[in-house]
Amino acid sequence: MTKMNFSLLTTCIVLVAFCSSGYALRCYHCENSPSLCRTNTTCLMNEDTCLQMRFGKLRTFSCWKASQCSMNEIAESFWLDNFEFFCCQHDLCNEGAITGVNKAAFSVASAMALLWMLL
Repeated sequence: MTKMNFSLLTTCIVLVAFCSSGYALRCYHCENSPSLCRTNTTCLMNEDTCLQMRFGKLRTFSCWKASQCSMNEIAESFWLDNFEFFCCQHDLCNEGAITGVNKAAFSVASAMALLWMLL
């Protein structure tokens, strides 16, 4: 086994170990904020997603459940009917403005491109 392959295998094993270690997600948490949020919190174990909603000029940032990250579930929970939202699943990912580009998808694509170049 070459040194590069051994390093790559070791890195993958370490990443898998960290991903399954019961690690709690951290999300920004502010309710009805007119600006971006800077307060963050550790989510409960059953909250596996960060949520950001925008309704009018106000934003809400919170921990959430991926299984409830849909227009209907959010509308029912927050009693809203005209809003935008996005959910993401890594630490403090609900910080930025709601846009069409998902930072998580961009990060994964960048990592895959880097790995492809190394191999």
